[in-house]
Amino acid sequence: MRNVFDQYNQPENRLTHALMVTLANDRKLVRPFLKLLGVKRMPALKNIELGLQRVPGQMVDSNKDGKQGLPDGCFFDQDGWAVVLEAKVQAGISINQLKRHRKTSARYGYEQPHIVLISVDKPKSLPDWATYIEWKNLYKWFSKRKADSSWARHFVDYMHVFESKMIAKDYNIRGTLTMFDGFKFTDAEPYTYAEGKRLIRLVGDELRKRKKLVKELGVDVKQPGRTAITRGENGGVWDFLPLEISEGKPFTAAVHPTLVIRPERISIALTIPNAMRGVRKTLQNSDTESLGRMLSQVEKNLRPVLKQVNTAKPMIYLDQRHYKSRSSNPERDGHIIVDLRTVLNTAKGRIKHQPGWLECIFDLLVNKKTNMQWGIQLHCPHSEKVMQSAKAIDIMVDAWVAMKPLMDFVKS
Repeated sequence: MRNVFDQYNQPENRLTHALMVTLANDRKLVRPFLKLLGVKRMPALKNIELGLQRVPGQMVDSNKDGKQGLPDGCFFDQDGWAVVLEAKVQAGISINQLKRHRKTSARYGYEQPHIVLISVDKPKSLPDWATYIEWKNLYKWFSKRKADSSWARHFVDYMHVFESKMIAKDYNIRGTLTMFDGFKFTDAEPYTYAEGKRLIRLVGDELRKRKKLVKELGVDVKQPGRTAITRGENGGVWDFLPLEISEGKPFTAAVHPTLVIRPERISIALTIPNAMRGVRKTLQNSDTESLGRMLSQVEKNLRPVLKQVNTAKPMIYLDQRHYKSRSSNPERDGHIIVDLRTVLNTAKGRIKHQPGWLECIFDLLVNKKTNMQWGIQLHCPHSEKVMQSAKAIDIMVDAWVAMKPLMDFVKS
């Protein structure tokens, strides 16, 4: 069944329609929303009319796409007051288009309309008679009102679905429409590949704002991660953060932070790719005790994170894999994954120490005969309260910084 908001073909029109339908059905949101847009002078709520794909004060067929020169939405009264909306999702920002909306409104008696641009990114400059708001800030505003307004909740949910569809269809959205506010998967609303793909893009944007990752790990915030996010094992999605030292080289040539979103959990990892040079030699010049001391420091560093995510598990893993083709998912030939606490005799309760794990891992890494990727992962279930909030970003950052001894070890 078609969503009540999906009444247009063009993405900008569809999203603006959803916005205006929301405000029309919950009019108590109208004046606070206009205040958010920077409108300082407005009439009484009972006098404010809403329009879609029409000039203020004029009746225009709003069920057809392609109306040239019409604003995407508007608010107006019968005494010359008007607010005109221009929404951008794919198309670039045009100041001339905003000027045309102002000129057209004046021709119909609205001589000083307040022009508002809703876009995915900030314009370089705007005339003093126009203001702008980013879609993600609009999303944040409606999210705060979900508890008190069912229509606000419908609109926020629709923005999730809309953005997922845009990303799945590879529409050219220059930024993001929504904001990361947690991995909100439940039994009633379980993980989906489309939602995972949307979230990993949002998470990547947030992580690149964290100076701690640049200072502690040398993450290059200007470099992109994967060029295309494809369906992985069990419908999961993954991406990585490149380091400054890897500029101009494939990411598989250096250690890198990796994030995997799976149906049941996320995995925050520091990955040592098989192609990274010098790692085997470092291990050959080392011993099990040195490897153990490094892992022990990582486990100790992760303890504050584990206090916040009670069911999280710190793991060390090794993977032997091959690929049928360059674009295919890997075929796993061998896999070892072990809780760090069992390796290091720091286990408590039912988790028991098994010293053979450390010897096994060291022997495999030093004497490997095939491709082998390894690293440290922190498995965090979606069900944890902190992971269902925006604070999940802090967990990721702190976990990667806690794993830095591994980075220092393989680079030594």
